[in-house]
Amino acid sequence: MSQKFMYDRLMSSLVALSLAVLIWLYARSRNLETLDSVPIPVQISLAADQTNDYEMELTGASQVPVSFMGTPSRLRGLRGLLQQGALQALVTLRVPDDRLNDSRYVQDVRIDESNIQTPHGVTPLVLEGRNHVQVCLRRLVERRLPVHFSPVPEDFAGQVVIEPSSVLVRGPKEILDRTRVISTQPFNLPEIDAALEEDAFTAGSVPLIHELEGRRVKTSPSGVKVGLTLKACQKICELTDVPVEFLCPADFPWRARFVGGEGTRRISLRVLGPALAEPPAVSAFVDLTQPGRQFASGLYTDEPIRLQLPKEFELAQSPPRAAAFRLTSIGGKQR
Repeated sequence: MSQKFMYDRLMSSLVALSLAVLIWLYARSRNLETLDSVPIPVQISLAADQTNDYEMELTGASQVPVSFMGTPSRLRGLRGLLQQGALQALVTLRVPDDRLNDSRYVQDVRIDESNIQTPHGVTPLVLEGRNHVQVCLRRLVERRLPVHFSPVPEDFAGQVVIEPSSVLVRGPKEILDRTRVISTQPFNLPEIDAALEEDAFTAGSVPLIHELEGRRVKTSPSGVKVGLTLKACQKICELTDVPVEFLCPADFPWRARFVGGEGTRRISLRVLGPALAEPPAVSAFVDLTQPGRQFASGLYTDEPIRLQLPKEFELAQSPPRAAAFRLTSIGGKQR
């Protein structure tokens, strides 16, 4: 009888304890609330040693939906953080070693509960399948590129001097690998037209463009000095019947004469220079004063002709060659 009494008492205690636990769990569950599908911005950063090597872009959604569970008081504090935009999903990304030389690296990033730092007592719930974002990383490199002044007037005939003539450009590797020049930002053409009335124009600091193919680039320096100088209109001038002389040292023992008569000592030339009313004066001669060369009696062919042109002119053809000539002794005897 005593044992049965003890058994009944133990069972009653266990039932009472179970009911108390159930009542406590029910009361606790009734005290919890949820916030469903709150869009949380995703903040992705690179590992510290790779931060300066890449340009990052999210190619899809930049938010993920997250639900939160907690007591009413805890959720009130969470709502304040959400209103301030102070809650984010934080992810640190590292480019694998075998992809470090790629111009572009695309990664699908998974967001889980550990990436969301909620206040104590609030549990984040991430829905699988809607917790992925895609990020594109473009490797940054530096290239030294020549500078192009833009725009040069179509009818401009002159010289463009840019200082420095090349700059260091930092930007995405995939773009700089196919870029050959970096241009200045468009300059005010009316200013150039007015300045060129003085035959010259100098711009103090013309800024360089800061985008290539829609991607941002950085140049060092950020601007260049540009000088424009007018050049007179030029044309090809045809010179005919230019006499060719011989340039001989003072004690030269030989007499030089062209073979074939007077006509062989005259040449025709094409020169490029300012469009002048009068053709330029040109001196043409066979140089017999060449240092280190010993001349002797005999026949000479295909010797070069030296020209003296005015400084505004230049030869617009292949260098001329002399007709055959003979060197004979001044005394009339062969030496």
